[in-house]
Amino acid sequence: MTRRLTVIAGPAAGTIYELSDGQILVIGRGGDSDTIIDDNRMSRIHCRIIVDGDATSVADAGSSSGTFVGGEKIEEQVLQPGDVVMAGRTQFRYDLGDVVHLPSADATISDEDMPPAATPASSPSTSLVDLAGSMIHDYRLDEIIARGNNGMVYRATDTKKEMVCAVKVMPPTFASDEDQKARFIRAMKTMMPIKHDHIVEIYNAGKEGAFCWIAMEYVDGSSLAEVIQHIGVEGMLDWKEVWRVGVQVGRALHEASKHMVVHRNLTPANILRRKADRAVLLGDLMLAKALEGTHAVQITKPGQLIGEVPFMSPERTRGQENIDTRSDIYGLGATMYALLTGHPPNEGGSLPELIQKVREQDPVKPKEFQLAIDELFQDVVMKMLAKNPDDRYASADQLLRELNRIGKFNSLEADWTGWEG
Repeated sequence: MTRRLTVIAGPAAGTIYELSDGQILVIGRGGDSDTIIDDNRMSRIHCRIIVDGDATSVADAGSSSGTFVGGEKIEEQVLQPGDVVMAGRTQFRYDLGDVVHLPSADATISDEDMPPAATPASSPSTSLVDLAGSMIHDYRLDEIIARGNNGMVYRATDTKKEMVCAVKVMPPTFASDEDQKARFIRAMKTMMPIKHDHIVEIYNAGKEGAFCWIAMEYVDGSSLAEVIQHIGVEGMLDWKEVWRVGVQVGRALHEASKHMVVHRNLTPANILRRKADRAVLLGDLMLAKALEGTHAVQITKPGQLIGEVPFMSPERTRGQENIDTRSDIYGLGATMYALLTGHPPNEGGSLPELIQKVREQDPVKPKEFQLAIDELFQDVVMKMLAKNPDDRYASADQLLRELNRIGKFNSLEADWTGWEG
């Protein structure tokens, strides 16, 4: 019986791998794989397709970003005809026999499977992974590049301007009432006038069909969450590079403060590092504010936001409403700490135990993990992580002044354009 794996999205789109009984197809970007796909989000050996009699299964091979089937992360899973496997940015469809099977309701649909006229507004589908290849407003959603608790991000094409962009689509539950929709539109309108070298620019936003969406600048690179994941393999970042991250995100927070904007959810996943020049850009500004309301994800729900809790300020874990820029400074400090050490300042245990650590347990100083760290810089990071907001820097301006002083003392260069200090 004919089995095949077709690449429906990603750098090798259109490639077909014929599968035979007893075969193990090694998928990856490295020379030891059977595919050697030029996908920088794919591990050198990412996953394996195993054909054993009537069963064909996929098994993750310890990849850094995970292997997904129908949008769900898996370790090993038997494939059904029409299933879509995602490794890095590359999506494969598994077909059996001479018939090209349409994906199941949980799988990604390619241009080949979905007529161009089908759009979120006219389609009954409410699954985010079903949107690949479809249109939302003027944007063609080409491929999934990131996923999180509050939506899916696609690499997209603005069909009017003929330019690459990123489109974030929130799940249907996000905009199931008018108050939530209005809050989202207000938040995005606040963000659209903000232009800064280190803030991801918002181009457009709206609601179409069941989905709220944001069209924004496409950053070709990785999130700092991905950078931190790779630190164990590649080695911890030099403290001077982490200093530059602090300066650039600090400048972004300083600009946001001019518009009375507080991020409220600053984590490594919301900071992108551009591949071309290693500049970092802050994303998802105002999204936490837009998420408030009846459908906001609460920290008290067991298992929710577990990946973000280590980067939350103590006051955020208490659900305090009067969150200000000092909470953002804590989130940036926790991110810088993880870049220096390879792990967040507090981690491990059950969710209640982790929250207690964030609130009460002082982290080990970074020099315990990287001796070369400048003492003054370590002091800055530890002050950013103070449990009491009053003990942190009161503003991004204060933080930048201290980072500037350290930079001058160590002859470090950074772009201070737009900062009045």
